Amino acid sequence: MMSIPRDNETTFLLSGWKNRIEIAIEQRLPPANTKPVRLHQAMRYATLNGGKRVRGLLVYASGYLLGAPDELLDTPAAAIEAIQCFSLIHDDLPALDNDDIRRGKPSCHKAFDEATAILAGDALQMFAFEQISTSSHSEAQRLAMIKILAEDSGSVGMIGGGAWELDISGKKVSWKELENLHWLKCGKLIHASVLLGAYGAKVPNADILARLEKYAYGLGIGYQIGNDILDGMGEFEFLGKSPRSDQQVGRTTFFTEFEVEKAKNRMVELFDSSINALDGLQRAEPLRQIANQVKERSLSVF
Repeated sequence: MMSIPRDNETTFLLSGWKNRIEIAIEQRLPPANTKPVRLHQAMRYATLNGGKRVRGLLVYASGYLLGAPDELLDTPAAAIEAIQCFSLIHDDLPALDNDDIRRGKPSCHKAFDEATAILAGDALQMFAFEQISTSSHSEAQRLAMIKILAEDSGSVGMIGGGAWELDISGKKVSWKELENLHWLKCGKLIHASVLLGAYGAKVPNADILARLEKYAYGLGIGYQIGNDILDGMGEFEFLGKSPRSDQQVGRTTFFTEFEVEKAKNRMVELFDSSINALDGLQRAEPLRQIANQVKERSLSVF
């Protein structure tokens, strides 16, 4: 039988993992008819409405690097996607980004109401930790994953980055400050995704951990610069949400504050640094392809 070319094999893996994520979330969330029904309907609406699933894919890809079977990665992948969806529900609220559309559909607070959306986001956050705490991993692995997820999504991670973004909105900031901010707001959840997969497989050695840290940083900041460029230059049909939304609420972004060419060049530099961190590693092709796909999407407006 003819062997599958390497790039096709990787694409096949990523496609299979994306399907696994959808099944893992759907099966683990409480059914829509569970009381309180409206809350559980909102949770499912916000998580089962598509999305790129980049963070969940990163869990599988980094676990694959360390030889973990897919079955061992389903729970951390579902958990990180729940945290991501919780953050999107709250980001879309009128008090924050005031976005009415998410993934081409009404945002959770528009499909339901603001109070239900807030509670659905809260519940998804708790769901993520409950899932990891009851997973089939060893106690040491569960504790490591809970710590990673708590730190990277909390006040010194994603949520702290969101607060920092509010503090600097409408103000002039240096490139370095904006990059540091977005390492928290965007990069830390990418970091958590990569490390959840690694620790979901086994405790990584120092060399692998350093490489994954570098990979996560380049991908995380590159991803955010790309998002800022896409928000400023993309169209609704491509984004699945209203363009120029950051500018409408007065956010300070890489697109609004700096020349587009500078932002583009730094973004490419970061993506390349992320990919180069994997040099010499076997089974790293899925991680490499994820970074390349995000890079290509970010460059699509040029």
